Amino acid sequence: MGQQESDCRNTNSFGLSSGQTCPLSPLARERLFTQPLPLLFLPCWCQMGLNTVTCRKQVIMGGRKMPRDEENAYGFQEFRSALQERRLRLLLAGRSGTGKSATGNSILQRKHFLSRLATTAVTRACATGSCCWASWDVEVLDTPDLFSPEVAQADPGFKERGRCYLLSAPGPHAVLLVTQLGRFTAQDLQAWRGVKALFGADIAAHAVVVFTRREDLDGGSLQQYVRDTDNRALRELVAECGGRCCAFDNRAADGEREAQVGELMGLVEELVRDHGGAPYTNDVYRLAQTLGGLSPEERLRRVAERLAARARTWPLAGLWRWPKAGLGTRCKLGLAALLGALFLLYLLCRRRPEAVTV
Repeated sequence: MGQQESDCRNTNSFGLSSGQTCPLSPLARERLFTQPLPLLFLPCWCQMGLNTVTCRKQVIMGGRKMPRDEENAYGFQEFRSALQERRLRLLLAGRSGTGKSATGNSILQRKHFLSRLATTAVTRACATGSCCWASWDVEVLDTPDLFSPEVAQADPGFKERGRCYLLSAPGPHAVLLVTQLGRFTAQDLQAWRGVKALFGADIAAHAVVVFTRREDLDGGSLQQYVRDTDNRALRELVAECGGRCCAFDNRAADGEREAQVGELMGLVEELVRDHGGAPYTNDVYRLAQTLGGLSPEERLRRVAERLAARARTWPLAGLWRWPKAGLGTRCKLGLAALLGALFLLYLLCRRRPEAVTV
């Protein structure tokens, strides 16, 4: 992945040395020194002294520049975009026992999340880890079982689901739906439905299907496996996620693991390009962004309340989407036949001859 950087270092009032131009507009440079710097820009990307400033303009993805919006109230929208371009948030999802935590460790290239063979769920709470990959700062969020039908009993107050939102705010660039190769079951399908119920159906446009136990392919092609499988639900899932899928052997040697991560990150980079660098967002993420000045407890309470309110509308939303859902051909034919039979029965009942009286 190509990367171009241009630095501008200040030796005068606006930080421009001879022969250099600053990537910020004149208005942004003016406000940089005349207005307080928001906390958003405190990282090392902006190193300020009494008379010096270092600004870095990052142009990623082979020199392709992201579109810029108008400057915000501080005049730093260009700077904000540059900051966002270097950070990726990946959210691990799926049912328990598929290898989410082990996959997260493979991405981080170290043992960070607790992962072991067990008959019950090992991950009990959301956890985050970070690493650097190429020019990216990558944040990985591991999740417990937030997506099965039993989650209502395990998390009745929406606290853990609220933490999931807050830890991944302002939104994930990619949701990694982890499933085990050759063992895609009804529970996996329910977990995927739970992901869409929690984040919204549009999350599919930001999803990548990650298969664990890559070694079971025996050197074969993952794409051919998906194409030839008789598991129709799996084929439809991969298609719903735009065909984005990859496979991990979480016990592979370091070199092979790096290649696996490279394949995954290539898919994530395509997602970033396709969405103009913007992460997935919805009303809950937007709410979380407005609560920055509150205590962590209050932020969690408000996000949990919003999730509880949304949950009350999910059944109605499902009924509204049902006629638009992609039904299989046999299901459509069966439904049409049933409706036709009911209509015919209705007509026969209406045309029943009246009793003859003498």
